[in-house]
Amino acid sequence: VIGGGLLGLEAAKAVYDLKVDSVDVIEFAPVLLGVQIDAEAGALVKTKVEALGVMVHVGTKTLEVLTKDDGSVKGLRIDEGGKQSVLDVDLVVVSCGVRARDELARACGLEVGGRGGVKVDYRLRSATDEHVHAVGEVASLNGGMCYGLSAPGFQQAEILADHMANPSSSAKYEGSDLSTKLKLMGVDVGSFGATSEFWFGRQYMCTDNSKVKNLIHRDAAKGVYKKLVFTPDGKKLLGGILVGDNDEFAKLSATAKRPDLGGLTAEELLAGGTPKVEDGGDGTNLSNDDLVCNCHTVPKGVIKKAIADGADSFEEIRRCTKAGTGCGTCISTGPMPRILASTLKELGKAKGLTPAMPFEKKEIEELARLRSLKTFDALAAQICIPLDKIDPAILEQSRNLVTPLLDQLFNGKKKGAGLDKVGQLKALKKELWEFVDNMNCNPILVRLAWHDSGTYHKEIAEFPARGGANGSIVYEPEIMRGANNGLSKAVKYLEPFKEEYRLVSWADLMQMASAVSIEHAGGPKIAMRYGRVDVAGPQDCPGETTRGTGANAGLPDAEAPYGCGSHTAAGHLRNIFYRMGFDDKGIVALSGAHTLGRAFKERSGLVEQGYGEANACVFTTSNSLCPVRRDGKPGIGMPGGKSWTKKWLKFDNSYFHDYAAKDPNLAWFSTDFALHNDDGFKPFFTTYKNDQDAFFRDYAEAHKMLSELGSKFEPAEGLIID
Repeated sequence: VIGGGLLGLEAAKAVYDLKVDSVDVIEFAPVLLGVQIDAEAGALVKTKVEALGVMVHVGTKTLEVLTKDDGSVKGLRIDEGGKQSVLDVDLVVVSCGVRARDELARACGLEVGGRGGVKVDYRLRSATDEHVHAVGEVASLNGGMCYGLSAPGFQQAEILADHMANPSSSAKYEGSDLSTKLKLMGVDVGSFGATSEFWFGRQYMCTDNSKVKNLIHRDAAKGVYKKLVFTPDGKKLLGGILVGDNDEFAKLSATAKRPDLGGLTAEELLAGGTPKVEDGGDGTNLSNDDLVCNCHTVPKGVIKKAIADGADSFEEIRRCTKAGTGCGTCISTGPMPRILASTLKELGKAKGLTPAMPFEKKEIEELARLRSLKTFDALAAQICIPLDKIDPAILEQSRNLVTPLLDQLFNGKKKGAGLDKVGQLKALKKELWEFVDNMNCNPILVRLAWHDSGTYHKEIAEFPARGGANGSIVYEPEIMRGANNGLSKAVKYLEPFKEEYRLVSWADLMQMASAVSIEHAGGPKIAMRYGRVDVAGPQDCPGETTRGTGANAGLPDAEAPYGCGSHTAAGHLRNIFYRMGFDDKGIVALSGAHTLGRAFKERSGLVEQGYGEANACVFTTSNSLCPVRRDGKPGIGMPGGKSWTKKWLKFDNSYFHDYAAKDPNLAWFSTDFALHNDDGFKPFFTTYKNDQDAFFRDYAEAHKMLSELGSKFEPAEGLIID
């Protein structure tokens, strides 16, 4: 990795996490993170990074990337302290700083800054031509520094937009706060300052006692370095550097923006003292004017108002205020959880897992993981309101609910531990709902369960030879067959659930995921029963041609030639589904589930549209013409492919209304046309087109039947969980 700055170390961590044989970081400057921290802090970061097994080369020039005859990388020639050598590497990541691309500006005769970039004023307007504006890395404020970070670009864009929309605006861009709080290579690093002069004027490196007063705390045993920089009289904090422990970042960065130390001496602040601030009793030690999100310059008061106006979750706070949409540390390791918990308590609004921790279970797990807080008390002390303000009974209730989550997260305890099979099934269903809601993966989970069931042959009595919903699809060769292209992704989705809930069979897991996906998308609730027994292994996968209806163990084809030998699409559908025991009504009802999902070139080969944004149709891009979820929320999962309906994550009777004859942007195959052309199918197609309730009723019946085809239940009557 060429570059030992913020992004370089983040890139190094990403490569390190890929478990490659070795990682080297090459930095031209004599220290890591030279723009943010001083030499002593940089040396400590280097030591911590090297302790992970990453080689760090500071004061080193990159001379040449060496390549093989085919153009692939084979090495990196470097000059380290005047000594040249070659590193044997297979991958080179370049992350060595930002330089303004101002060639166009220079060619047009626009004035540029001393270090490049278009010279702009407080309105982000060119100093040469008032009709030209610049924001981001190419903007040089008053001809000075070009900011190479996202947050200043966001702030500049907001100021410029304000002036463009309102010519009389008095908004001024006067520089950005470059405070940074990150965990780099597993090492906490923070730097904060009252003004941009702290960085551009190198106040954090200044040793002149007439200009600054430096106080430093070192703890070699814990690997902690804290440097606070004050005015010479010690009455105002200018900024500071933190390595190894970022717990005080929010408090100290807020203090640096205040005119004094809140009644403390400089030495007391270094020792961990807390300035006197009216924080409303939430324990954050932040006033309403103090920043919570440095990336978007969002103060605490704005966040509290958003919560009072209805933004009662991290997601809604992000949407309303942008706080947390930059680096995200104001939520992951910062004060946002406490602000949310406290404000909701003030409003008397109950939400989330417990009143003391008004967050969803997944959010609590994420907060604990990112903060490395392994006990309830440690976690509660950071994300709840002050514990002495919580009713003891509620606190104990929270402890009982959260402690098992932490055991699962840090001690390897499975989520299903201590539960019987019914208990595991109930817990699993709730988790699957949350997973589907987050991933928008309804269609592929439905398809997986259907294809597991679709191998059933009603003329074969023995289990598991008869096929059906028995979990065999998770094994090769079945999962690798052409009709199952892409379904290995769905199996990967479900593997973590199978690991956590070990009493639940693969067959039950897949069928539950399918039923949950239908209901989540707005479809009918399926009267499911559980207790399916799995096949013993891959030896129980049905043979590819054992169903008498062609290859793929009897799964249907969308287009001719049909493996069953039929010359018509209608005949093919009947050959496939009659073999399973369905009639014409069941065939049409089940086909209506094509209201969900898409076809992909890489899977069926029947459409031109494939994986990714560039290969999507108008309804399957991330900027789709209309929201595709039933609840209107944004989200499509992976973009790409061609859908049967416009809102392909909403289960309704659209399949019987929206088809290619009406809109060429929709997928429609010969087997789809057969449903409203064939005399046997058409009456049901028309009924479902005109009566969604009838479609839901018949679909729920057919889905239940499909989910139980060929299954062996233990106990024989199955298990009902709701």
